[in-house]
Amino acid sequence: MKYSIAIRTLGTSGEKFVRELESIKRQTVQPEKVVIYIAEGYARPEYTIGKEEYVWVKKGMMRQRVLRYEEIDSPLILLLDDDVELASDSAEKMIYALNEYHLDCIAADTFRNHKMPLSGKLYAAVTNLVFPHYSNKWAFKIHSNGSFSYNNRVMRDVYLSQSAAGPASLWKKDVFLALHLTDELWLEKFGFPYGEDALTFNKLYKNGHRLAVHYNSGIINLDGKSSSGSFQRDPKKFYTRSCASFLIWHRTCFNLKGISFFKKMWILLSFCFKAIWLLLVHALSAIILHSFKVLFYYIKGLFDGLKSIQSDGYKCLPNYITGVKI
Repeated sequence: MKYSIAIRTLGTSGEKFVRELESIKRQTVQPEKVVIYIAEGYARPEYTIGKEEYVWVKKGMMRQRVLRYEEIDSPLILLLDDDVELASDSAEKMIYALNEYHLDCIAADTFRNHKMPLSGKLYAAVTNLVFPHYSNKWAFKIHSNGSFSYNNRVMRDVYLSQSAAGPASLWKKDVFLALHLTDELWLEKFGFPYGEDALTFNKLYKNGHRLAVHYNSGIINLDGKSSSGSFQRDPKKFYTRSCASFLIWHRTCFNLKGISFFKKMWILLSFCFKAIWLLLVHALSAIILHSFKVLFYYIKGLFDGLKSIQSDGYKCLPNYITGVKI
């Protein structure tokens, strides 16, 4: 199957972007097109491999990803961030796996959760209830409280998944468009779309499509932090995490078509436990960091999330379950 590449960028990744373009030029299976979606107001990078096209679009990580891709006619689109580097056979591996496992999308494992040191795994467990699992089927699972778990015993290259990382993913274009991902642009209101990957990829899974993660694609994340760097430095990140996490949980887990009353109650209880646990974590963090803002922003995020789900704009969003099958 033929494919094209779509990259979102601000044009500020410098040498990392050069390495990415060079790695595209070395692919054993060449793309039909390389289209770079750059934010309006940003200059086109000087370096070129001679085959890329630039399209200026509205700024925003999700706005630059959730597009109609009218410039691309290929049945497959490899969606990339501007700070990844591909092995020479990465595209070939991803296309082969997508066909072999009858998938609608396959994402590269670029964050290597299962390779984290024990300290990192403990930190993830304590601060967001993110735990390892040992499934022989799933790469990542999304749980009723909104947190994910990751496969800690990877024994083969490809696993089915309920979510994935966003830096590199190969999609069937018609399935991508059928998900109506523009309905999720509400996340952009936070300035930094915290939780974008879970919101996007879990929608694929929840709507009955096949998603997988490739653990040996050869794609590495160079971690340019062109958008996330400023987010991490801002104390208000505690508010964004709290509010966005609540809304994502409500939209992707709680407020779904076709789930029973009893299942909804279990989902609600799961989130309440998580919220209370994280309240204690943020209280401890506030003491350690000598900043009451940490706890204040967490609580404010939850309350503003509750207000948001009562707003007309949120209530008018189409359900997360689209009902569209491809």
